[in-house]
Amino acid sequence: MHTDTVKASQAAMGRSRQPLYLQLAAEFRRHLDAGVWPVGHQVPPLEELMRTYQVSRMTLRNALGVLEADGLISRGRGKGTFVEKRSSAAYSLDIPTNWQEAVALSDVLGTHRIVESEHAVKRLPAFNMACQGAPAPAYQYLCRLHSSDGVPYCYSEVYIDDALFQKHKQAFLAQAAASVIARIPGLTVSESRQRLTIIGAGFQSANVLLIQPGESVAEVTRFACADGIIIYYARLEFPTKFVQLELDLLAR
Repeated sequence: MHTDTVKASQAAMGRSRQPLYLQLAAEFRRHLDAGVWPVGHQVPPLEELMRTYQVSRMTLRNALGVLEADGLISRGRGKGTFVEKRSSAAYSLDIPTNWQEAVALSDVLGTHRIVESEHAVKRLPAFNMACQGAPAPAYQYLCRLHSSDGVPYCYSEVYIDDALFQKHKQAFLAQAAASVIARIPGLTVSESRQRLTIIGAGFQSANVLLIQPGESVAEVTRFACADGIIIYYARLEFPTKFVQLELDLLAR
């Protein structure tokens, strides 16, 4: 790797509050994505990585352990560490850029309730997005994990207008909220907006997403209104290793 690139990475890691081994794991994952460490090839030995990044052996072992847990590398005693072929079960997710795409993504991901997470609340969390809708009197709160082929892709905290929830309770408990809302006869979403931010995963979301606490995730917050009322608000976390966002820069 180019010396200037390594120095820049070291400087960035020194400024970050994230644990050093997670920063290194992210750096090594970029090597894999860019083909710096090709599939089937041996990862540089620990001694070389220690000299390159000026970190301890234990820190490197922990960083490589994150990649091994993700199935990206394999380590054998006396044989070295090798880059594995990516599993076909894991694929990238296009982050939705409109309500229709949000519904389409909800349709393809399985929904699993996180136990002891359902209760009514009187107000929504504060969200910094322009919104013309007024809050509903109460909301039903649901905490979910969304997956595909057994792979966890999204942790969500969802707030649904309680009156709407009670009318379609069984559907909301069995499916993703956006999928249910899109199919309620006579209900038209008149306003919807979302925001994407990169944050560190909390303990609960990291546990269900099978990542380390503090590891980077794409946080998506979104709302939907109908008849002047905010009927849906959600905060979602996607591991950044699965996320991609493609936009037509000339689209109006």
